[in-house]
Amino acid sequence: MGCGSPLGDLFYLADSLLYAPPGFTIPPPLQNFATGEGPGVGFRAQLYEMYGEGRITEEVFTALRALADKGQLRPADLAVHRARARRITVDTGHGGVETTNALRGLRSRLAQLAQTRAASEKVLADLESRLAGLDERAVGKEQAARDALTVGQDETAARQRLAEKAELADSRDRLAAQAQALRADLARLDDLRVQLEAKAAELEAVQARDRLNEEVLK
Repeated sequence: MGCGSPLGDLFYLADSLLYAPPGFTIPPPLQNFATGEGPGVGFRAQLYEMYGEGRITEEVFTALRALADKGQLRPADLAVHRARARRITVDTGHGGVETTNALRGLRSRLAQLAQTRAASEKVLADLESRLAGLDERAVGKEQAARDALTVGQDETAARQRLAEKAELADSRDRLAAQAQALRADLARLDDLRVQLEAKAAELEAVQARDRLNEEVLK
């Protein structure tokens, strides 16, 4: 169970990736918001539901989410915008405004995900470069240890070089774990991007049909 809106769930997942704190890898389940676990979480679920249904604009959602982040979002805040959305639908006689709002949200998330991916790819490239450098240095330490034994018969120097190689290996293992986690995050980001693009295409088709119907009725 999510927030009640499939698109609202996608928006929530996108925001979980975009605004995650350092070291964050798995977004908390949105059903926690829907079931009201914790202060204000039920309001946040309702907010994402309204946003996913296109009943509020990107600007309104951003402002209300800021209130939710501070624990200051009230039922009256949501009620005002629900009533406003109903009036707009009644006045226009169709859901074109909702479709436009939802598309704006989708395009905004897709643009932000693209920026996040580009930045993450640079970080990953840097990690991979550092890993290659550590591998090269480790090989050098091992060769130095061999040389110390075969050329100088210096066991103390050989042990020192091998200890240095072990330290490099520890550093490499930590960086490799970070690189692996980042690759997993990028894969999740790509999966989400595909879902958002598919939903955007669906809503663009709805919007195109609405325009055609309006032309026919003129």
